[in-house]
Amino acid sequence: MPVPVRFLFVCCQFGAEKTCKQELLTRYPGLRFAFSRPGFMTFKTTDPDIQPGKFQLVSTFARVWGWSIGKANNEDPHELAKAIGQQVSTSAGTQPFTMLHCWQRDLAVPGSKGFEPGVSPVAATAADILFNTLQPQLPGLQLNGNCEPDELTLCVVLVEPYEWWVGWHNALNVSQRWPGGAPLIQLPQQAVSRAWLKIHEAVLWGRVPIQKGDVVVEIGSSPGGSSQYLLDRGATVIAIDPAKMDAAVAEHPALVHVRRRARDVPKRDLNNVRWLTIDINMPPSYTIDVIRDYVQTRGLPVQGIIATLKLPDWKLAEEVDSYRQQFIEMGFAFVQTRQLAFNRQELCLVAQRKRRS
Repeated sequence: MPVPVRFLFVCCQFGAEKTCKQELLTRYPGLRFAFSRPGFMTFKTTDPDIQPGKFQLVSTFARVWGWSIGKANNEDPHELAKAIGQQVSTSAGTQPFTMLHCWQRDLAVPGSKGFEPGVSPVAATAADILFNTLQPQLPGLQLNGNCEPDELTLCVVLVEPYEWWVGWHNALNVSQRWPGGAPLIQLPQQAVSRAWLKIHEAVLWGRVPIQKGDVVVEIGSSPGGSSQYLLDRGATVIAIDPAKMDAAVAEHPALVHVRRRARDVPKRDLNNVRWLTIDINMPPSYTIDVIRDYVQTRGLPVQGIIATLKLPDWKLAEEVDSYRQQFIEMGFAFVQTRQLAFNRQELCLVAQRKRRS
């Protein structure tokens, strides 16, 4: 019997399609590129090893993925919802979907033109229509919530307002538990920068157990969005940056601002450090060298690192495996990389000495 053709859908950041496509086709020779729009792609496969139940896509640049069922086109959202319902009943059989995730593909780079990933107003309206249409055939269905581990999730992506793609996945990893792979968080009104979003998502995705009272060194802290989030978690923050911090953060009693470049800070100013975060506008090689200096030369007993690695040239994405290996050689047993939903042309690397549940 021939192996049936299956299709995967993949969502990534607006503008990262070429990088994501190259990563997946290099890592998985059994995939064949099929369709693309900014922030959305599909791939087909007849590889028997790429099938539900035994395959888990591993990727830095695929924000979320699943098994594609098909698509529907119509200018009337109610007719679209009916068409999706018919495809679900005929193609997905009697799978007991308990969560519906409905989102819109990225329309811009995160942080530009006022755009942030998540469930847009257009997607929220579509989701309500879909939910009311599908609930009779899927009793117990919930809408756009955080999934439980391994929860069977129906996914609908608004590739265009009049073109909806439908698929599904088991929420096996953290990012698949969020609608569209973006955590359900919003930038607080009092946040001093978008760095608040990035560090929050990194902590959630990387399962970084920063606790009240932990000492965190933050390199590249100005104007203080990331420090603000860490302080709100109860951490003590040693903020290293020659530039000024926002007054709302600088006046916090648990913040120590060291106005120097990272390599000019003496070790005596760094006591009882448990975590290190870094976000500087330098290439990954420079950032990793700074981290290596702190971890190996200065011997800081850090348990984990959250590093933002800038990609001024997308070709640097080809070195992701090398970046991970360098942290393993520094003594971090568990290293993960991901282009976060709230990243821009950069990726997040989380390294920990011990695996956290």
